[in-house]
Amino acid sequence: MSKTKLKAFTLGEMIVVTVVASIVIAMGVLVLSMLKKQVRIIQNTYHQKTAVQFFEATFIRDFNARNAYYDEQKNRISLKNSENSISYTFLDDFIIREKDTFPIKIMTKKLFLEGLETKGKCIDAIEINLSEEFSNKQLFIQQIKDAAHYLNNPNN
Repeated sequence: MSKTKLKAFTLGEMIVVTVVASIVIAMGVLVLSMLKKQVRIIQNTYHQKTAVQFFEATFIRDFNARNAYYDEQKNRISLKNSENSISYTFLDDFIIREKDTFPIKIMTKKLFLEGLETKGKCIDAIEINLSEEFSNKQLFIQQIKDAAHYLNNPNN
């Protein structure tokens, strides 16, 4: 009886390969989960910046086309002109504009009339300080008034 030796891997070699492959796969899964977490953070930052930019652009457009009035009890700015009116309601975690919702958290806001801080109804500028989530960004929005405004309203 002749014994022929088959060429094959030993059990020890198979275990070593399995352990090394498991370590490599575990490292790959760990790197992938860290990458997914970073992508999620980047997406959230992008959505926050986009929301702030969209709010700022929309508010500037509306604010400059209408007269602004603040209702302290409702925490609402009403923007009115001869054609229509739009209101912005400031809540704890978001701002509502008609049917739009801006997921923006505001820490403080200051209202101005002719360069002086006011608590009154009529305003022509607003300073909005956003929360830490938005890098404590500060928005200052004012109405652009041309010379005709000052000629027609000499008291201002």
